[in-house]
Amino acid sequence: MKKMNLNEKYIFFYWCIAFILIGLGGCKDDHFNGIVEGNDTPPGPVTNVQVTNDHGKAVLRYRLPDDVDLLYVKAEYPLANGQMRVIKSSQYTNELVVDGFADTKPYQIKLYAVNKSEISSDATEVTVQPKEPIFNLVFDEIQVTPSFGGVRIRTLNKLKGSVVIVPLLDSLGTGEYAQLDSYYTEDSLINYNVRGLKPEEMKFAFYVRDRWLNTSDTLYTSITPLEENLLDRNLFQAIRLPNDAEFRFDTNLQMLWDGNMSEGKWPSLYTQDVAGSPTSLTFSIGKEAKISRVVIFPRRENGFYDKGNLREFEVWATNEYNQDGSWDSWTKLASCLVVKPSGTPVGTSTPADDAAGTIGWSFDMPEEAAKYKYLRIRNLRNWQGSYFMQMRQIQIWGVY
Repeated sequence: MKKMNLNEKYIFFYWCIAFILIGLGGCKDDHFNGIVEGNDTPPGPVTNVQVTNDHGKAVLRYRLPDDVDLLYVKAEYPLANGQMRVIKSSQYTNELVVDGFADTKPYQIKLYAVNKSEISSDATEVTVQPKEPIFNLVFDEIQVTPSFGGVRIRTLNKLKGSVVIVPLLDSLGTGEYAQLDSYYTEDSLINYNVRGLKPEEMKFAFYVRDRWLNTSDTLYTSITPLEENLLDRNLFQAIRLPNDAEFRFDTNLQMLWDGNMSEGKWPSLYTQDVAGSPTSLTFSIGKEAKISRVVIFPRRENGFYDKGNLREFEVWATNEYNQDGSWDSWTKLASCLVVKPSGTPVGTSTPADDAAGTIGWSFDMPEEAAKYKYLRIRNLRNWQGSYFMQMRQIQIWGVY
């Protein structure tokens, strides 16, 4: 018998593999990889359902049917507004969260196992009875007081739920309420100001809602906002104390209130970037005033949240200061932290971040504070992680 050479052996081997693959292709197996084509046989039902009720929601844990063709489990249930809600969970987990509930009433949930051909099992019915929804808990803690140029809304969101504070105003006293700017938050401590209102008694209404448009009761009240004005920048004067920051690039402190609001403004206030400790700037606002807020306008270079733009700083005030630059005669009005709306890392920006930088970073001062004539900005950290400062503009709000 003639022996095959090496090339002939390789050719023979390849032909054998080819015949095997052709043979496998000709043998149709409807259960290959657990997928059944056109499988109109419903899977078994979900069983052994355990319910854990939570605030405005419930967690369902269950046993999946033993079916290789299972794709997901879905829950169907009505919300208080009549809308039918459907939640799906994959075959790789035995847990599903049903949410969007507006009250503590019992709700009937129908659970279905669904296969890869979208055929559903018989329904497994279970009753949930959610705890008080978070938007109601937030509303129960709400307090509304007058503030400079508007009203201040304070409340607690201990469970950090996603809620919306909705303020309304009856500006004409006719009972017709128009919505003011709403406040979207997941913060545990909510402290929100509605601004731009006249210092006269007005009728307000406030409620809290969630993302499913479920709403709390409504608080109605009459409030007289405190007077607030943009202080006259033409009265501001630069002051140089021995331990204040040095400037770079022929910039100066007066550039901070020259009225040029251009985002990329240059030249613009820019202090020496070699500072190895917190730096400060000192100026007069011309005459004593009750200061309601300080607005910092960052300069955009690569973005608003970079380089020497302020990130963590303090605002100090006095009516008499020591010429040696010591802090003994100064009162700290506020510790301020700039927070990116998006929470994304340094070096990235979203439209919300850019919008916040454009309109300026606003920081409230204590309403109980006295009137002051001199201010000092002390920078503890910039977005580069060092101490130098760059700013395009500052605004001081309050009343003389």
